[in-house]
Amino acid sequence: MTAPITLNNKVGLNGLGAGVWNLGPGNDPFGGPTREAIPMLDRLPMLAEAGMTYYEAHDVEITAEMAADAVKVAKKCGLKCAMYTPSFFAAPIFKDGGMTSNDAAVRKLALQNAIKAVDTTMQLGAKTMVFWNGREGFDFVLGKNGRDAFKRLVEGFNKVGAYAKEQYGSKIKFALEPKPNEPRANMYLANVGEVLYLISRLQPELQPLFGANPETAHSRIAGLDYLWDVELCLEAGKLFHIHLNAQDGQRYDQDLPFGYTEPLKDLALLVVLQDAKYAGPICFDVKAPRVDDPADITDVLTVSANNLVWLWERALAVDRAKIAEFRAANRLTALSGYLAQCLYGR
Repeated sequence: MTAPITLNNKVGLNGLGAGVWNLGPGNDPFGGPTREAIPMLDRLPMLAEAGMTYYEAHDVEITAEMAADAVKVAKKCGLKCAMYTPSFFAAPIFKDGGMTSNDAAVRKLALQNAIKAVDTTMQLGAKTMVFWNGREGFDFVLGKNGRDAFKRLVEGFNKVGAYAKEQYGSKIKFALEPKPNEPRANMYLANVGEVLYLISRLQPELQPLFGANPETAHSRIAGLDYLWDVELCLEAGKLFHIHLNAQDGQRYDQDLPFGYTEPLKDLALLVVLQDAKYAGPICFDVKAPRVDDPADITDVLTVSANNLVWLWERALAVDRAKIAEFRAANRLTALSGYLAQCLYGR
């Protein structure tokens, strides 16, 4: 068994994580699978063999009925569940959203599914439940009343938070994951700012349970800087979880290996996480490419992990005093050169 990969001087939870969906069969919107699908519980040992400490799953991948078996398999291979998430974006009933649907019966079902996921999160031993906004949005203007849709989100999260607090106290926290588009043309909670605003509208006693799960690629799809998105979450005290990957421009969500497209920006991100003493797990949301053979399906994890470890070490070696000096002297171009020197080792 491969030893879990850890990061030097990482405070709080150490070790890396990835989702069972990261080891998919290679299908995309334009073509079916290119590999045979691996049973979900069989993916857990593969994650462990790739050096992961944590696993993540949607409720359609590891269902509530599978939770007991998942706990046994994870324990056997030394994994812990970092987060669990309800999948409102896959089922046909949620084709126009869950919490924001115009149909009250669909909204009721979404709430039931979310509450069921809270219980499964607890059973799996995860401390975080993530909500991704996959179908919460619109494709045609005026298809929904935006003000009503936002109020429905507030109402829904208030109910889920109240249930979790009543049943489990503060043992489970919720991380909202923003994304601007795909699969909807326009998605509610499109960016970190919208997530933080929504949290500010929740019942005051529930707000401490809610934070953000920024994903680097999602910021890039929106044309935003993921470093600033993470800094904003940290300033608000709401960085509850994080997903690292890479994105080649404003395209579809690529989920490329971390460190692939913008290593200097990734170096800076790790400096920020180190300085902020981020104590949560660091997890990947990367996708095994359609072209990879079955035997190489975990390459996307090992490449991401290796890049992270290398960049983490370089980030530790960055002289913070020099950064302060460059800022004070307003030598920002020189600062970029210093970071490049730290990255390339010259």
